[in-house]
Amino acid sequence: MGIGIGTIVIADGTTLTVEDGRLTAGEPLRTTLLSAGELGTNLAELGVGTNEKATLGGNILEDEKILGTIHVAFGASAAMGGTVSVPIHIDSVVLKPTLTIGGTPVISQGRFLL
Repeated sequence: MGIGIGTIVIADGTTLTVEDGRLTAGEPLRTTLLSAGELGTNLAELGVGTNEKATLGGNILEDEKILGTIHVAFGASAAMGGTVSVPIHIDSVVLKPTLTIGGTPVISQGRFLL
């Protein structure tokens, strides 16, 4: 079974909510991920960009490292050492994100708080 790779544009101000390792809120992304079943909503990757020299250019391997961004991917994780094997994997880079983990603010509008 091949991996579906894609991009979905999410409107500014959209909140993506992850609980227990699954995307529980955030349309239209959640609906797209559910096309592969409930495991399609698996949080496969979460990264925080720390490279002040990285620039936005359409190369996900550089884009996901831009200082003050976050990178999230949902769906399949088996190819990178995880346990979820579903026919979908969607990467995204969030510019000027606000990230809270376990009630602790980590980033606000792209500024590190820790």
